[in-house]
Amino acid sequence: KDTGRDGRLKLSNQADYALRKELNNIAKANCVDLSVKLGDCARKEGILVVFKCREENKGLNACLSQYTNDKAFEEYKIKRASELKVINVKK
Repeated sequence: KDTGRDGRLKLSNQADYALRKELNNIAKANCVDLSVKLGDCARKEGILVVFKCREENKGLNACLSQYTNDKAFEEYKIKRASELKVINVKK
């Protein structure tokens, strides 16, 4: 992995970042009900949220990870390949 300035500024890295951000937004939208459940539990339990809301947290994490894991990202990237080609040509 190129950690220098040029590596951080490559267009493909910017495109990957933008796609991951989009995918995270999709995941959040699809898991909103579990997020609300965790939020409600957190308000109810207060400082004990870490111990009392483990199941809600596990459910939310499982939901989010099905959309944001590496395999899902690669599938999303392929789905959006035509748009990525347009972005890379503009470079």
